[in-house]
Amino acid sequence: MPGPSTIFILGKSYGTSFHAEKWLSLDVCGLMGATCSWGVHIYALIVVAAKLLSNSWIAIVIYVAFYVPAALLAMASLFKAWTTDPGAVPLGARPLTIVRRASSSSVGSNGNSESDASPSLTSRRAMRRCHKCNNNYKPPRAHHDSVTGRCIVKFDHFCPWVGNAVGALNHKFFCLFLFYTAITCLFSILLLILRAFHCGYTIEPDEGKEAFEGGEGRARALGSSSIYKFPECNSFYSSHLVIGLIICSLVFLVFTLTMGCEQIEAVQTGKSKIARMKMRVGNAGTEFRAVTEDFNEIFGGESPEVSLHWFLPLDVKFPRGMKKVVLGYEWDPSFDPEPFEPSESGSLGDHEMIQLEQGQISTDPTRPANDVLLTRESEVSLTDASVHSDASASSGIKNRKSPPNSRPSLD
Repeated sequence: MPGPSTIFILGKSYGTSFHAEKWLSLDVCGLMGATCSWGVHIYALIVVAAKLLSNSWIAIVIYVAFYVPAALLAMASLFKAWTTDPGAVPLGARPLTIVRRASSSSVGSNGNSESDASPSLTSRRAMRRCHKCNNNYKPPRAHHDSVTGRCIVKFDHFCPWVGNAVGALNHKFFCLFLFYTAITCLFSILLLILRAFHCGYTIEPDEGKEAFEGGEGRARALGSSSIYKFPECNSFYSSHLVIGLIICSLVFLVFTLTMGCEQIEAVQTGKSKIARMKMRVGNAGTEFRAVTEDFNEIFGGESPEVSLHWFLPLDVKFPRGMKKVVLGYEWDPSFDPEPFEPSESGSLGDHEMIQLEQGQISTDPTRPANDVLLTRESEVSLTDASVHSDASASSGIKNRKSPPNSRPSLD
């Protein structure tokens, strides 16, 4: 399987490797698929303008007011889905403080969870690594993508039609690409139907005799008894361009609707396709659940409610301090580009990590001061301490530089 690759353009490195300055998937099949997606949209824009608009004000209004904006948004979403880092785990990333959940029923009147009273729980810190990524830290919701050669947080799948892996930070653009492509297909089919009605008007040869003598003799005879009323209909039914447009519109409409229906559950639950599959077969615990219900993890924002920014191909913005929580790791440029090494007392073996994922290992009831407990009724704000790793206080950290007056980014 192909691994990470890098190219240099104008002095900057592009690719999917750890050391690339800009993310760009260079998989050959992905590049061909993305090019095809671009080509279909451009082809449809040109054919619709050339073949379906003449002598029809209704068609012109639909094309300008609806079709062109939808096509431009689809292509913008395609570009963002292709060029946006999907959530690749950088080299040197390290675990966050454990962020645990509690239902309202498990929280007592004093603000402590019922589990706090249980003395049987033991303190464990998970440290999972990806052997394919130089033993780099692998967050709980990350999975390795063999095409890009990186571990992707909330990895859903590699989509050849956008030429990139779909993960936590570009899932929004993939959904928008499907949405706006489906809309352009529907408007394309609508314009084809309007043109078919437009070209359904015919006149008898005797009624059109003056039209022939007046220079409009380009109208083709329909059999031997009638002719088209509008000359632009001469080649409409036999045009290879129109036939190609019909095929593309129908095929991509079925494809986008099918994929879109599959993504509805991802938008509603915040879980990737792989996470949903593992949870259905009982091969995972609670680590794949959404980290909070205060916003939608795919579209970001400050609220889980549908907002205008959901429909615009703009970068996903999370509330302050929550991006690290969603990604499940802490990293900034001051970290050394080498796998994170915690103290020996803070790591688990592979077998213990599997038990943790399946819910067979619990965390210490005596949680540290910067450990965060999220409840539904009692909202806990995630401040700087909620996203900083408690391992930063241990003496076993080897991969963080300590420049004066510096601190990690809170993005």
